Amino acid sequence: MRGAVGVLLSCLLFGFGLVSTFAHGNEIHVIGEIASVEGNVLTVKSRDGKSVPVELTDRSQISKGKTKEPATVADLVPGERVVIHARKAGEKLQANTVQIGKAKAAAEKAKTGS
Repeated sequence: MRGAVGVLLSCLLFGFGLVSTFAHGNEIHVIGEIASVEGNVLTVKSRDGKSVPVELTDRSQISKGKTKEPATVADLVPGERVVIHARKAGEKLQANTVQIGKAKAAAEKAKTGS
């Protein structure tokens, strides 16, 4: 049963490749694919071309996979699917957590250099 719930959540969060932003408590959630990483700004993009820039700070926690294995900024490459929990800081969004999902083929190639 637990595995089925995990599969369902993965499909819901990562299966559509769309960027969604919505508030939950004091956090804003951003869901989609990484379009770019420039310095400390991660841009997440939807299929319709909308981009959501999110600033990474020294307090941002990055993890990957179902086990939430610790990750680094180097693991954030274009094509990766992510779920970000962020907070508003003035006009900017700052990431509290970045969860990396299953990579697309393009992201895997970028990581391995093939």
